[in-house]
Amino acid sequence: MTRETLTQLIGIGIPTLRELRAGVLAGGDASDGGAEPVRLLREAGFAGGDAVYEAFQRWLGESRPSGADPAAAAVDISEVSLSEFGESASRFFRDAGWGDMTFAAREDDGVAVVTISDCWETSDGQAGEMPGCHLTTGMLAAFFGRVAGYPVAVLETECSGSGGSRCSFTMGNADVVNYEWERLR
Repeated sequence: MTRETLTQLIGIGIPTLRELRAGVLAGGDASDGGAEPVRLLREAGFAGGDAVYEAFQRWLGESRPSGADPAAAAVDISEVSLSEFGESASRFFRDAGWGDMTFAAREDDGVAVVTISDCWETSDGQAGEMPGCHLTTGMLAAFFGRVAGYPVAVLETECSGSGGSRCSFTMGNADVVNYEWERLR
């Protein structure tokens, strides 16, 4: 595998990420309401989403119950039941430091909802002037886009940094998520 095709995941401490996040948000232009730093953070999260997905695939292959091949480099996620996926993704993200994540499908609405308690982006209680889990929003879009096999839009609908008890994200195709956005405004 060449360096260009190898996607790697490294560990960066949460304090480092918080400082970077705060620096990007502080460098924003007030004239646009802070839209540019938020966009940059979401793009950065999205850029890392593929590496998180590939790490999850490898981790899932290594952590499956006995009978599964522990030498398998990755698991085809399309072959994993929704129940196993939800439980496994929750454990993976919690153990990786993202927070306590739950996953639920709202089939009638055509969306999925991810809820994170103790999200790393806001768990320090210092959300600042532009609260929101911007890096997480971007990462979830890339990660779940890979899971779904098509582009996934992500809308943060609740943020513990804004006084909520948790962070909640609605995901689906762009039209459905845009409808959710309009409904919530």
